[in-house]
Amino acid sequence: MDRGIGGPYGAMLADGSEYRGRYGTGVRALERFHRPRLEALAAAGPDVLALETVPDADEGRALVRAVRGLGVPAWLSYSVRGDRTCAGQSLEEAFAVAADAEEIVAVGVNCCAPEDVGQAARTALRVTGKPVVVYPNSGERWDERARTWRGGATFTTDRVSGWTRAGARLVGGCCRVGPRTVAELALLLGRTPEPGPLGRT
Repeated sequence: MDRGIGGPYGAMLADGSEYRGRYGTGVRALERFHRPRLEALAAAGPDVLALETVPDADEGRALVRAVRGLGVPAWLSYSVRGDRTCAGQSLEEAFAVAADAEEIVAVGVNCCAPEDVGQAARTALRVTGKPVVVYPNSGERWDERARTWRGGATFTTDRVSGWTRAGARLVGGCCRVGPRTVAELALLLGRTPEPGPLGRT
């Protein structure tokens, strides 16, 4: 499946703020930043846009506004810590920004700790009623100063049944979840991996 990616504003800043949110800019400024990028991606004719690794409900709101009228469906996935966005808002507030948006066909979380997925999936489903997408990272922690990953991996395929029971319908892996694990996920979920690179390394 072809996919367009819309990453967070913080990735452009390259200062680690995509893991914190709270950029010091407002919703309108974020919408102005994202709209031209989304227009360019939509012009390429993707099947769906992934508005992903969003750390802040304000940026989620801006992305929902920016994707309107593009004629391409999108999913919105937050990076979270526990039951809150990385910027500290409740997940109820964060997912609510997408609940009534026709363009947003799925909601969920990515690039977060595997142990935070189940609760987030339940909240996403309860707040929006939309299909839930989850693709956490390996469980290691990104050290933005040293620019390296620290700690041990906690992503295991044993967790997947809990995620699907919580409502997840689209399951994968983000940073440091490699091809072998993604292939195991595909087998576990009864899907055949597409040819080419699998997962993100």
